[in-house]
Amino acid sequence: MAVGTQEIRADTQAMMLELVRRDLALQAADVIPILTGPTASGKSSLAMAWCEQEDRELISADSMQIYRGFDIGTAKATRDEQARVLHHLIDIKDAQERYSVAQFVSDACEILVSGQAEGRRFLICGGTGQYISALYEGLKFSDPAPSEELRHSINEKIAERGLQESYALLAALDPEAAEQISPENRRRIVRFFEKFELTGKTLSELNAESRMKTRAFNFRVYQLNWDKRQNLYNRINQRTEAIYDAGLISETRSLIERHPSYATDPAFCGIGYREALQHIKGELTEAEARDNTATATRRYAKRQLTWFRPKEYVIRLLYSSQD
Repeated sequence: MAVGTQEIRADTQAMMLELVRRDLALQAADVIPILTGPTASGKSSLAMAWCEQEDRELISADSMQIYRGFDIGTAKATRDEQARVLHHLIDIKDAQERYSVAQFVSDACEILVSGQAEGRRFLICGGTGQYISALYEGLKFSDPAPSEELRHSINEKIAERGLQESYALLAALDPEAAEQISPENRRRIVRFFEKFELTGKTLSELNAESRMKTRAFNFRVYQLNWDKRQNLYNRINQRTEAIYDAGLISETRSLIERHPSYATDPAFCGIGYREALQHIKGELTEAEARDNTATATRRYAKRQLTWFRPKEYVIRLLYSSQD
């Protein structure tokens, strides 16, 4: 359980928090911790304990928790947890609104600048790798919006060739980006081709060009995981059952009533809501929706881990047993 290395192991959450706090204490005083990890790894619970012990505010780096009303399926902090620890960047968008990586970086930096001027301390926590990488690596964005004509043209091309063939083309153009984009994520596939048409460059090429020489803040990134993959998968399966038992389908029904444009709203593409919607439409039984959600979540967790694998700045936190 060496501290100050690139890997920290612990058997319990209490021990993990103690070791991580010791590691952070060895860093410069201005270092801001970032806690990430795959879905169901236990990062939210660890983050809550960390914030409460050190009087920190939590900045969410989760691309689904930004949406108002999407609570159960995103495992959003409860009202009690939000009362105990101030949370930023949750419940800031309606279902039909989009939120880019550039917007996240801008909003997070604005919170950090104003908060640090007042002596407040923060912990950034979430599983959206693009958000965290952009913040840590200091990505500078030039993100021109596509015209309606271009967006329509891209959508028509994808409809003609099919999503599977479109994803295969994406993978041929940019294998690195393909590892991070789900073959079923039509919105991100469309966005890839929009950027490619606008710039003539792949997403990986654009990201490489956008890295700034210096970052606005000093960060230290911790990635929480389990030493055995099956432990993580068991937790994902348990979480899936828990969110359905807690009323995910009822929540989705209510959200559909509030958002008539749900079929095209980005929030409804989230794992869990997508499957619950298919059940409500009669396309899946509840048992099938639960199974599909668990499968999709396990695949997403694998992509989350793949995203950070080449990042040498990440400190690995590994639980070796159930807490």
